[in-house]
Amino acid sequence: MPERTKGVNDVTGSRGAAAGNEDPRLTVRVIGRCTFRCQACSTFSSPERKGLLSPEDFGRVVGILAENDFSGTLHLSGGEPTLHPALSDMISLASRTLLSSRVVAFTNGEWVGSLGWRARLKSLFAGPNVLVRFSLDKQHVEGRARALLGAPTPESLAASEGDLFDKARSFLTACMEEGARPGANFDLAFKGTAAEGRAYLAPLGDVPVYPILFIKDPARRPKQVGVMAVDLDKDGRALVYPTLGHIPAGEALGGLDTLPEALRMNREAPAAIG
Repeated sequence: MPERTKGVNDVTGSRGAAAGNEDPRLTVRVIGRCTFRCQACSTFSSPERKGLLSPEDFGRVVGILAENDFSGTLHLSGGEPTLHPALSDMISLASRTLLSSRVVAFTNGEWVGSLGWRARLKSLFAGPNVLVRFSLDKQHVEGRARALLGAPTPESLAASEGDLFDKARSFLTACMEEGARPGANFDLAFKGTAAEGRAYLAPLGDVPVYPILFIKDPARRPKQVGVMAVDLDKDGRALVYPTLGHIPAGEALGGLDTLPEALRMNREAPAAIG
């Protein structure tokens, strides 16, 4: 179950099914490619993975959610979502259409500090219900080192970690300067418990932490309701899964026309599906 929010640096975490009368979370993979190579990647992404969700298909997802009065959280995931050329437009569409929902864009933050990054960040804050989530933990540190330098060494891991902490500092400063609110419009995702996240991210100060259950083998993810998904298959087709746990086994309900059924299943099921 999600952990309760406790001040600025304890943000509701990803712990399984939605609680009580909450609508489920929907994770939409908008791109397969990532700039990191994390060994325990929960979305099985890599620099080589193909797949790009079209703006038209994303528009269909948003339209279906609106027709079904969706009020849960819409996660835009990857791969690395900021590699999608239409990400800002997709966030804007979701923000203004799903007014009762929270729209969350995940990022590994590698683009922070690059040419024009402040303008890109500003474009992501398309509405008051948008949150940009910077992922920072040991898994991402190692994944970055593997992608940039090959087999990690103590020296490359230390350099990677230092670089990511610097990027996170720049990200946090820029968010505040844009008038974004901690915990409401930006936070830091950490794979582990909230306490572990606060300890690891302490050098950044009192920051909002979003704890995510770390699964060493994502292929064995449990089939928990409250966390359904739209994922891209190897040919780039958008398929609907009743839970994140159904993705590794390839147990899709079907194409986007089955999204209302997945939503119904998650709203009605009291426990695990499948």
